[in-house]
Amino acid sequence: YGGGGDATLIGLGAGCAKVGETHIYSGTSGWVSTVIDKPAVDINCMIAGIVAAEKGKYNYFAEMETAGKCFEWVKDHIALDEIGIYLKKQEVIDNQELIYESLYDYLSETVEQASPGSGGVIFTPWLHGNRCPFEDPNAAGMFFNIKLETGKTEMIRAVLEGICYHLRWMLECQDKKIKTSETIRFVGGGALSKMTCQILADITGRKIETVPLTKDIGAVGASMLIVVGSGGAKNLEEVSKWIKAKDVYEPNLNHKAIYDKNYSVFKTLYKSNKKNFFILNG
Repeated sequence: YGGGGDATLIGLGAGCAKVGETHIYSGTSGWVSTVIDKPAVDINCMIAGIVAAEKGKYNYFAEMETAGKCFEWVKDHIALDEIGIYLKKQEVIDNQELIYESLYDYLSETVEQASPGSGGVIFTPWLHGNRCPFEDPNAAGMFFNIKLETGKTEMIRAVLEGICYHLRWMLECQDKKIKTSETIRFVGGGALSKMTCQILADITGRKIETVPLTKDIGAVGASMLIVVGSGGAKNLEEVSKWIKAKDVYEPNLNHKAIYDKNYSVFKTLYKSNKKNFFILNG
């Protein structure tokens, strides 16, 4: 119990220590991870079981390169002026911690102005290539299906939806080899946005739970190792029961029907553009 990597500690901090428990992380990158009791590899989807904190357990791990980083791109290139005005109005200019949280507040307020599905606009969150379910450093982000009536709010919402479409894709790829949990813990900076949490629930069709201290969830996981290592609990499953859900989001089935249509297109965009990505970026 001397420590661990970010994926292991974040999973523990999410309260996922028992075999079959799944968590989703959205920080700079993003991933889907499920606790399993034997090694597993899916070379077609680029998923592998990595060593977990306890002997005999593994984290079946699927990763995307850019999740929250896409939101940072939105901040810097699509909504910089609006965000500056918003932060000034909230009087949080000099406090970096509050700025970070206020950005998610702004994002939530903005995307509420656009309808689920973003008017058919689809964003691919591959701003630094991708790893799962395909590995390609040449893959790139794009807005697909922009029309005259498309506005900035639809584009910003499409970014959030695109991240969640990709997380669903990785979740479904995991289900080809193992069984993921029906209730999923969602952690990281992305979980600060209630709107993102609801979109993730609607797109995946799963119950989504958040936990306290979501931005510092790795430190929570490290403290759990200390508790067990110092004899405060017999194992990590016991300690994980202390991590209670903060908020719970149930999928809206009416919204899911809209997202399912967009998602069916989203999954085709890489294959349709793989050759073009190579021509432009290879």
